[in-house]
Amino acid sequence: MAAMSAELTIYDIATRAGVGIATVSRVLNGSARVSSATRAAVQQAMHDLGFRPNRAARRLAAGGPNRPRIAALLPLFSSDFYFSVSRPMAQILLAEDMDLVLFDIDITGDEAKDRLLDRIIQERSCEGVIFCSMGIGQDRQAQLLNLGIPFVCVDYHLPGAPCITVDNVHGGALATRHVLACGSARPALINGPLTGIAFRDRLRGFQEAAGPDQPVITADILTREAGAAACANLLRRFPATDGIVCASDILAVGVLETLTKQGRQVPQDIQVVGFDDQPLMDFLGLTTVRQPMADFGAWSARSIAALVRTPGTTVPSVEQPLALITRTTTRGPMPGEKLRKKNRR
Repeated sequence: MAAMSAELTIYDIATRAGVGIATVSRVLNGSARVSSATRAAVQQAMHDLGFRPNRAARRLAAGGPNRPRIAALLPLFSSDFYFSVSRPMAQILLAEDMDLVLFDIDITGDEAKDRLLDRIIQERSCEGVIFCSMGIGQDRQAQLLNLGIPFVCVDYHLPGAPCITVDNVHGGALATRHVLACGSARPALINGPLTGIAFRDRLRGFQEAAGPDQPVITADILTREAGAAACANLLRRFPATDGIVCASDILAVGVLETLTKQGRQVPQDIQVVGFDDQPLMDFLGLTTVRQPMADFGAWSARSIAALVRTPGTTVPSVEQPLALITRTTTRGPMPGEKLRKKNRR
């Protein structure tokens, strides 16, 4: 192999491979508009010339560390849910001697995600990608695969990619059936932003259990303040509501705050159920649907590390169970009892 040179250009690669510079550019950018034979010829030319078009090579040339970098794309990163997911992700990748870079992505549209992925691809600034609560199109999948950049998905089912998910439709129905079974006759849902597929699925589960005509209030963001405002709006429009299913714990905390201010007794007047089982929810006595947040982070870290270390490794997708954790914001069964959904195979 020839020594890598700072003067090396795509013209040298094109000459070596016997192709045009446009073809070399397409290979470097992971374009699908290149035949397998041509792609192999260009990649062989780069190997022969010692050309490594990535930031890792420049770090190595500068005497810096050459650890693999993993990019994790997460929406609503300020949410406690994503902190709970990313913490074990970071710990495991650190133990694997890999660097983790977190990116907060607005999922109201694909523009921000596409800009970031274009930059990652252009700069070769990471060796693996974790997509949290979001997917990518087939063209982008092919581009990453052509470049040898593996990816996994968390909390999002992407056909053909390794994914870890839960059944959010079931979760929404589980919470709703519980308040109905415990005596609520007029339930309502306070949901999160519908740009998130998990919230669309929880809405579907709520409507399957409670019926399509029950009140639904959508919060634009996942904050305590948004939950409090949504609850005030709900009670103003539907004062007879006697059960509130919340699509996240942080929304439920805001709901409890509003109910306290309005003098409503929980669970005697209104029952409340959250979703996630964040830390301190046991202290607040919140009945909630527990998600395997730590498992999300751990599985994604181990899976992407295996794919980066050993290209071609097969990582099977998994669906994790949800658990209803009953506490004092609902009436019966006894606090601490768990109703679990069996693992799907």
